Formats: sequence, C-alpha cells, structure tokens
Amino acid sequence: MMGFVRRHRALTVLCVLALVLVVGLGTWLAVLNHRFSEVPRFDADLDRADRPDRVETEAMNVLLIGVDNGGGHDLREQLQSGEWVEGSFRSDTMMIWHLSADRDHSQVVSLPRDSWVEIPGHGDAKLNAAFSYGGPELLVHTLEDTVGVFIDHVGVIDFEGFAEVTRTLGGVEVPTTDGTETLQGAEALAYVRDRKSLPNGDFDRIDRQQHFLRTVLEDAVAEGRTNPAKLTSLIGDLSELAVLDSGFDNGLLRSLTTTATTQGAGEFLFLTAPHNGTDTIDGQSVVLLDLDATRSLFEAISRDEFEDYRRQHELDLLPAPDKVQ
Repeated sequence: MMGFVRRHRALTVLCVLALVLVVGLGTWLAVLNHRFSEVPRFDADLDRADRPDRVETEAMNVLLIGVDNGGGHDLREQLQSGEWVEGSFRSDTMMIWHLSADRDHSQVVSLPRDSWVEIPGHGDAKLNAAFSYGGPELLVHTLEDTVGVFIDHVGVIDFEGFAEVTRTLGGVEVPTTDGTETLQGAEALAYVRDRKSLPNGDFDRIDRQQHFLRTVLEDAVAEGRTNPAKLTSLIGDLSELAVLDSGFDNGLLRSLTTTATTQGAGEFLFLTAPHNGTDTIDGQSVVLLDLDATRSLFEAISRDEFEDYRRQHELDLLPAPDKVQ
C-alpha cells in the first residue's frame, strides 16, 4: 500500500483533497439544512372552491407580505397557532413573486396597499385591510379573486428582520439627492418605510421597497456564490425575517438556494400592478386598480409569457437605481 502511495503521490493527494471537499460540502449542507429548519412555518389553508386555475408547470407564484410591528402582538405565535387576532397587524407591502419554470426569470409585482377591492365576507375596502381582517389566508383569497392569479406559497416578512440582513451584507446602497448612501439597521428600515416625505407617497415607497429588495438579492447572490459562510449567515437571518407556509419546505429552500448560487438570481424585473390613479371613496384616499389590465398581466406572467406581453404593453417598471426617489 505504501509503495502505491509513493508511486502515485499526485493521485493520492488528489483523492485526499476530493475526500476533504466532499466531507466539507456535506458538513456545510448539513448546516444549511439545520438553518432552513429554523425558519418558522405555519399551516396556510389556501384550498377552496373557485380558485383560479393553476398553470401546470414548474413555475411558482409566491405572495410576499410585509407587515408592521403589530403593537405588541406576536406575529409568529398568531400564524402558527391559527388564532388570528383581527386588527393586530397591517400589511403595508404586498408583492407577488413569479419564478419561471426554468428558474431563469422572475417578475415581482407590487399591489398598492390602498387598492380598492372586494374582500370576501367584508365588502369593499383597501387591500391591506384583508390581512388585518383575516391574516394571509384572507389576503390570498382576496388577491386570487381580484387579479385572477393562483398563489402557490406565502411568505410573511417582518421588516424588522431586514435590519439584520443589511448588517450581514455590510449595508445596502441606496440613491440619495447627492449620489448614493450605504444604509444598514434602523436607517435601512426607515428608508423602506417612509412615504410621507416622498412626492408620490406610497407609489414612491413601492419603488424604494422594490429597489431595496433588488439590491439585497443582487448582493446576497453575489456573496453566496463566493462566500459560503456569508450565505449561511444570511439564511440564518431568514429565521428572523420571515414566516413561511408549511409547503415551503427545506427541499424547496435548498433548491432555490442551489439555483441562486449556481446560475445566479436570473433576471428579476420589478413592477407595479396597472392602475388608474387615485380617488376618494367613503372619505378614504384609494388606488383604482385597472382590473382588466392587471388580470391580463398576471395571466401572461403565470404562463411564462411575460416578455411577449411586455413588448405589447406599457408597464410601470421599477426605474433605474439613480431614478428612485
């Protein structure tokens, strides 16, 4: 045996290195799996009669819900117990993320919080009232009925968790009147929440939130591809940032992470649902969704036909970073 090692020293060294790499990769994957298991889940009962038809491909639609701090209520406890306290939380951010079947393209569509819609069992109201009334399930039902899109999964995001993500990344660069500024922690949180100081109010805030998410995704993917330790830390932050529906299991998270680290984040496009501006209804300032256009948009997105749709329609796309307010 020792004679073989002496005669084939280079081959032996390569075999030892390969073994070390395999053991190291296995250990890292075990750590990742443990981190994924720490992400809180909740049972979401989304099945019901008269849901929109699901396009039978590997594509996926995920509703991302950003919530406020709840005034002392525990978001995870309510979601996991299934005992929703009406009025305890508001959803200031609602985005539907579509990931294409080939995992090369994504569209993230924001729905303005003040969109005037019909909420099942509650009549007409602002869209963010759906989450307040009945949590993520009622919001999913409202959106499916309103825009005709089948929603596969739900992620509820506590924006307080973004503070830790920005620290892990070493800050997130955002545009300012004087150029750019790198924000993290509480300053980053204030940036994505502000709307009163912005000329176009919530529409400008949507751009800020989308730009922030775009930058975080780009930075996270870049770090994850070159720095496994940083990727592990970011996945750890996920347990503080989000609560996912139970169908969003470790296997799906591993698959998405592997895709991101091997082929990048693909092409992410951010846009706002078509609308006809604002109005006042029952003394409230509301956004009037263009329902026909919004339904047409989501039909194209769900079928992975967004590029064809984009060439034929004018869309409210997220502007370049230096154009974000």
